[in-house]
Amino acid sequence: MFFGNMAFFTDQMKELLCPLPDLSKCDGIGNIDEEQKREPIVLIMDCTLVLGIDSSAARAIVKLKDTILKEYKIQLCIFVSGSIEGFPTEFDLRDKLSTERDIFDSNPPSEDTSLLAEQIKDEEDQNMSKYTGSCVRDSLDLALMEAEDALIAKQNPSLLEEDDLLTQFTFNVQSDALSSTEEKEEFISSFKVICPINISDEEVNLLFLSFEREVFQEGDLIWKQNDQSDCVKLLILGQLIAELENEAGTKEIVPKGSIIGELGLVNGDPRMSTVKCSSKDAVLYSMNREKFEKLVVQQPKLARYIDLICVKYLTLRVQHVSNRIFETRCLPI
Repeated sequence: MFFGNMAFFTDQMKELLCPLPDLSKCDGIGNIDEEQKREPIVLIMDCTLVLGIDSSAARAIVKLKDTILKEYKIQLCIFVSGSIEGFPTEFDLRDKLSTERDIFDSNPPSEDTSLLAEQIKDEEDQNMSKYTGSCVRDSLDLALMEAEDALIAKQNPSLLEEDDLLTQFTFNVQSDALSSTEEKEEFISSFKVICPINISDEEVNLLFLSFEREVFQEGDLIWKQNDQSDCVKLLILGQLIAELENEAGTKEIVPKGSIIGELGLVNGDPRMSTVKCSSKDAVLYSMNREKFEKLVVQQPKLARYIDLICVKYLTLRVQHVSNRIFETRCLPI
């Protein structure tokens, strides 16, 4: 993004933000009441695939943010940097796009103010301020979670409070660790979700016998970019982070329930990224090449599920790139 394309980008954003008519409120002859037009509540601007932003474009984005919040009355605007290191620009874009959500009341209470009324007003101001303005998130998943919370808070803030209390109670009582039986159940459910076609519990149980349990600590290296591909791993507990070392440090979070290394295991290519443990602990189940090749010979149907998972993931990546080409008329380099 640079000064040459920001005018076009800004015009496109303003066009997209024009209120959309709610056809259900149409009077039957095509006329739509202005008050019945649907207006966006939350806007997410995903900059994950933006490889560079010059200072002029960065300042234009800040101005666009102000326009979005004031003129179009968007309740919450979320910008996705795509990296924990921030946007690819020397300009401090993260700081400029993060509004302070204070709840300072410019009209302090007087002696005649009801304490109960003031307390209710403070609670309302806090709920509004927490999910209004603009903020920056490192990934699209985090942005979607923020947007979901904002919509819930708009409808009924107490629902979020109940979730917070329930979460705190659960975490205080239970440990993150899983028993061996729970880990096996997690393996089975995760594999069935990942597999693109129906697979029976019996077949997943047979596959489970070819996997071995591994435990990693925060900062531990799973493998390094260009290492030999000799296994496939399913993440049962914790979180990993994958990094492309030769491409400006591009990073991607690997959440629980993900399978990694399947393509390298099938076609033998070196590892395409460096993967490390980013949580306090991580439990993975790993199948090495020797056991995979044994499956290919003795139980080819089970081995084929790994092939199908490769096809599924490759298809998703190709569709993602194709959509980007169609929408932006350019291919990320």
